[in-house]
Amino acid sequence: MKDPNQDVPSPIDLRNPIDAIDWVAAADRKRPWRANIRTAITELLSTASPAPRRVLEIGSGPGLLAEAILQICQLQNYTLFDFSVPMLNMSCERIGKHPSATFILGDFKLSNWTEDLGSFDAVVAMQAIHEIRHKRHAPGLYREINRILGADGLLVVCDHTPFENMVPFTALYSTEIEQHAALSAAGFINVRTHMSVNGLYICVGQRPSNVG
Repeated sequence: MKDPNQDVPSPIDLRNPIDAIDWVAAADRKRPWRANIRTAITELLSTASPAPRRVLEIGSGPGLLAEAILQICQLQNYTLFDFSVPMLNMSCERIGKHPSATFILGDFKLSNWTEDLGSFDAVVAMQAIHEIRHKRHAPGLYREINRILGADGLLVVCDHTPFENMVPFTALYSTEIEQHAALSAAGFINVRTHMSVNGLYICVGQRPSNVG
């Protein structure tokens, strides 16, 4: 029996150009509703009050979500943070000329990943959180994100439910209820599910305004 507390290795290496290109080619083909998710996240940010000016996307991949957000939202800065050079190269090709876009190579599994990033009004992640390779790490990751958010800042997380009710899927992927619990444990308030479609969901948490 597989150990449910053991980190789940990735079957692909997104730092490998071939794996990265193959993933991007298949992602929207396998889940065409990803476009609806990107639209929903964009609307969340565009209707937030106060409007976010500095946004961080972790696990930004090829820049598809960044492109959607930057087409609608007027931002001072949009930071794309990814551990994959090929992914960052693809995102740079897509939106590199946008004056608000900043590209950073980094790994949010590392303890010091937020060092020198600065502060943000919102942090977004689309199908990236499970790259911590076990859901037990999610509260710690969210606490670190909480630390770099300003008062009332938003954390918007899209991920998918376990594909099957068995390890390793249940170890890697959080259900919506587990996602809510992880966000709450990290100090976020007003935690809710904003959207759920075909196994993909968007959960939102807010940093309290009275936290220094």
